[in-house]
Amino acid sequence: MTKVSIILPTKNVENYIGNLLRNVYRQDFSGEIETIILDSSDDRTPEIAKDFPVEFIRVEEDDYNYGGTRNFGAHMAKGNYLIFLSADVVIKDTQWLTKLLKPFKDSKVAGVFGRQHPKKDANPMEEFFIQYVYPPENYILEQDGQGKIQLKDRMFFSNTNAAIRKDIWEKIKIPEMLMSEDQEWSKRVLLSGYKIVYTSESVVYHSHDYSLRQVFHRFFDSGATLPYVYGHEKVEYPRGNFIFQGLKYLKAECLYIVSHGEAKCLPYAMLYEFMRFFGYFLGSNHKYMPLWLKVMLCNKKNHWKRYNDIVVN
Repeated sequence: MTKVSIILPTKNVENYIGNLLRNVYRQDFSGEIETIILDSSDDRTPEIAKDFPVEFIRVEEDDYNYGGTRNFGAHMAKGNYLIFLSADVVIKDTQWLTKLLKPFKDSKVAGVFGRQHPKKDANPMEEFFIQYVYPPENYILEQDGQGKIQLKDRMFFSNTNAAIRKDIWEKIKIPEMLMSEDQEWSKRVLLSGYKIVYTSESVVYHSHDYSLRQVFHRFFDSGATLPYVYGHEKVEYPRGNFIFQGLKYLKAECLYIVSHGEAKCLPYAMLYEFMRFFGYFLGSNHKYMPLWLKVMLCNKKNHWKRYNDIVVN
């Protein structure tokens, strides 16, 4: 019998956790489901979660690390597959888990990640971003004949809605990083000769209503980490000019907003995208900054209390 272990970091998700766990345990799935919650909340999340058959572990906020905390949960897991979710997602249907696991019929597949749809209340910028990053077409990432990984405009991976083989994780742990640990893990397994599959059939609803300050801080962290992920000599992706790529994205976004009758949002969208790209630009130049400035500009500030670089392992 297939056994899966759902590893779920949580922090102040009392409005989401009950619905998420109900949908997890309503899955049309013939195997066994284990759920491990790693919680840093100070709201009612623990009280709600404990109404379900979960293993609940308290993680102090200063101890939380995107990769390290997930590794801790994975170490405890008993399943053949590790399922990673963000705690604020909404699962689309009762076939979500079965669809997510289907590509593992290929023994060379190390990880699978599913599609995300924006939530109904998503702002136009977040709605466009989610649909731009998670397309309706499936794809497989693997090394080509020259041992390189052709990304084009594709993502490596996302642990918002993903599954990986437990035995692969035992060989290649999730890196402890400021951010982008899921994509760095994917790069490492691809360079080790495995495959990553994106399946658009396994769907969750997920989006954020970031303020201008929040989007700046988050994309500072992305800018600090993604060049490290993509910078490997065997990773091929459209590097191009940073400003040119940003303008290309902005043009497509503006067309999307206008075509969906939201032209009134364009001035705010311009400011929103400026904060996104400015944060990314500064983050990509973090090596030239003193520590105090990086702490001020980044989103995950507690990272610097323990580590002195963006990547630990």
